[in-house]
Amino acid sequence: MMERGANLPDDHHVIRYVPWSKLLKDENDNVIGFLAQAFALRPDEESLSVNWLEYFGGDRKTNIRDSVLEFRRTLIKVGKKSAFGIANVKKIKDTCSAVAGVRVRVVYEPSKNNPTHSGIRRLPRDDLTLLDALAEDAFGELVKNSSV
Repeated sequence: MMERGANLPDDHHVIRYVPWSKLLKDENDNVIGFLAQAFALRPDEESLSVNWLEYFGGDRKTNIRDSVLEFRRTLIKVGKKSAFGIANVKKIKDTCSAVAGVRVRVVYEPSKNNPTHSGIRRLPRDDLTLLDALAEDAFGELVKNSSV
C-alpha cells in the first residue's frame, strides 16, 4: 500500500463529494455539472479534500460504488440529491498548470476513519478561473449519489 504523503499516480483518479447547493442545474433543477465553488478551499483547509478512487483495487464501477459508500460512512451527512465529481490526477495537474500556472500535488492523506482520503495541495484560494476549469474540465465525470 502507498505511504502517507505520497503522490497519487498520474493515471489514477480522485472523487469529491459535492452537495446539492454546489451542483450546476438547469432551469428544471436537472443536474448538469458542478459550480466552481465546489472546488474552493475553506479558510481552514490546506488542501482540497478528495478520496482516492483506485484505493479499493476493483474495477471502475466497483471502485466508484465503494468510494461513495466510504463517503456515506465517513461524512456527517451525504444528501440524497448530492453528487460526486471524478477526475484523473494528471488532468487536475495539467489544468492547474495551464490555467493558473501552479504545480499542485495530489497526495495520499489517509485519516483515522477514512483510509482513502487524499488532498489536492498547493491549490490557490481565490482563483475563480481555475475553479471554473476544475468544475467544467478536470472533474468531467459526475455520479449522482442516488444512482449508487
